[in-house]
Amino acid sequence: MSSAPPLTPLTTGDALPLDGRLVHLPPSPPAGLATATDVVRDHLTRLGARFGPGGPASAAPYAPTGPEAVIGLSGPHPGRSAELTLRGWPVGDPTPFDETAAQAACGLMAIHGRATGGPRPLGLDYLGTVAGVAATQALLATALAGLRGVPVHRAHVSVAEAAVFSLGQYAAAATAEEEPEHVPTPPYRRTARPPFVSADGVRFEVEALDVGPWRDFWKELGVPAKDIATSWRHFVGRYARAAAPLITTLAQCAARHRYATLCLVAERTGMSICSLRTLADRRADHDVRYDDDPWELRELAQDPLTGDRPLYAGGGDGFVPRALPGAPRLPLAGIRVVESTRRIQGPLATRLLQALGAHIIRIEPPGGDPLRGVPPIAGDMSARFAVLNAGKEVREIDIRTAAGRRAVAETVADADVFLHNWAPGKAAQLRLDDEDLARVNPRLVYAWASAWDRVPGGARPLGTDFMVQAWSGVADRVRTPEDTPAPSLVTLLDVLGGHIAAEGILAALLARESGATAGRLRVDSSLLGASRVLLRPLLRGVGRGPAGPPATTASGFVAPTSDGLIAVGGTGRSAEHTLATGTTGVTGATGTTGRRPATAPPAGDPAPDLSSAPSAAWLKRFHEAGVPAREVVTDIASLPEDPAFSALFTHHGCALPTPPWRFS
Repeated sequence: MSSAPPLTPLTTGDALPLDGRLVHLPPSPPAGLATATDVVRDHLTRLGARFGPGGPASAAPYAPTGPEAVIGLSGPHPGRSAELTLRGWPVGDPTPFDETAAQAACGLMAIHGRATGGPRPLGLDYLGTVAGVAATQALLATALAGLRGVPVHRAHVSVAEAAVFSLGQYAAAATAEEEPEHVPTPPYRRTARPPFVSADGVRFEVEALDVGPWRDFWKELGVPAKDIATSWRHFVGRYARAAAPLITTLAQCAARHRYATLCLVAERTGMSICSLRTLADRRADHDVRYDDDPWELRELAQDPLTGDRPLYAGGGDGFVPRALPGAPRLPLAGIRVVESTRRIQGPLATRLLQALGAHIIRIEPPGGDPLRGVPPIAGDMSARFAVLNAGKEVREIDIRTAAGRRAVAETVADADVFLHNWAPGKAAQLRLDDEDLARVNPRLVYAWASAWDRVPGGARPLGTDFMVQAWSGVADRVRTPEDTPAPSLVTLLDVLGGHIAAEGILAALLARESGATAGRLRVDSSLLGASRVLLRPLLRGVGRGPAGPPATTASGFVAPTSDGLIAVGGTGRSAEHTLATGTTGVTGATGTTGRRPATAPPAGDPAPDLSSAPSAAWLKRFHEAGVPAREVVTDIASLPEDPAFSALFTHHGCALPTPPWRFS
């Protein structure tokens, strides 16, 4: 079921947003930036760019102060090139970089480990993937600025800045001035948590959006009412806290029944249930076999009654951009975006567009979004809500009424973009689908951020982050300390899905402004599409473009020192690990390399014993050997005070992350 009839993909037509443009990539990016660079390469070429020679003309040799890659996007209009500098750490940090070190320093290991007993690597190159999408956003926004006469030509982004911005909700909640959220410190108490295991060995996730199905499902399985009620409170809080300490009787009762029986109980009670699928299962799916794009950018036929009003003829030497006198140096200055979204995926997408300079009008129900009042509170709203929605213009509209729908139409009449994340079919039911809104604004880019996309294959479970992790194979890669598959309780796909939605909207705006399309534009994105981006190196291998090794997750280890915990990345150069962990220079250090995958450490493969010296001594040793290493952040509330990251936050009732890009 979808919210619109099948459309003609823009990718099958004659014009793409980046047709005629060349992307210039460094011959071999620094190892720590391989994943991010591969995402940029893949997404730009899907949008029509082709490969140019070497790096951009202004690219300097790699600076000795740390990993850096310069990526250029040139043509077709003279003087309209875009250039991006991509780094691992923010400017001024010269230490070696990789995914393992970034997950440790930016708090991802600590947040992910809340559900499994202690800080733990995620199992995927998540931060590199997010940064790759953020870098693509910056290049698309800079190219769009050139078309619109906004004086922006260069962008800068680092993986660390993209990470801090994307995980900002956790830092905001931990630093709220009014009753900040309690942040556990390791070792965390191990508790029962999803996924559950049936009597026949099937690992499965469950989901409910209200207490009724939850209560009825567990009651039928024989769980005491008190345990059902107590576990519900923890279950609904897992999205915010990244932990779900459930009463053990739930797991015990689930284990008494075969999975087929559990599915029948779920159907009777309204509970959503999903078995964990493997990467092998996922490779057989239609969207993976055909390597679907992460977004569906589509051109719709122009309504002859509304006509077409392009701003630009596009494509020729006579191209003249629109000038915006006095415009600030942000690429989307003057762009208006209307959203009707909730939770994370949609609001994050428009927050990214807002950070790029767009004016956001947020439609909320009468009385406001209920999530505004969810503790902890920072000023006059929820700290988590503020990270995603502060500074947006709010209009309270009841979209269920005819008057409300007229108000929505009036609001989008002079907008550039409309984004919603309603359930499939709701837009058509409300008469607020792309065809309906095109009658008042034929140039409107219509965007839908969903869970499951349009892929065939029958009914899907409830479209929430953890259910999509279970179905898509992400959970198969994210492992517990016992090496069993389990979704991360970090909202990985909601966050990445928000980035993908913003990226797709930027591509659609670029197609519109360049004259690449003559009809109306619609762009759909999904959590499932985000999972394909995250898993692509594992599902598909080498990306598009020039031949090269596939991006792989870093190897390394996490180990306690005499005064803390450090994560040591892997460069593939065991001699450097041996040098760093040798006895010379640090008294009592072990000479064992102990290298193991940071992403799925096999049981029984111990990390080196680093307990004989303090973290600072070990970090100095590793950095001198060129090995990425970082202290593992365990207190998220301390992140905004860390000298390495303090400049990446502002403070308004809580710590709020700054945008991941800088433009000039």
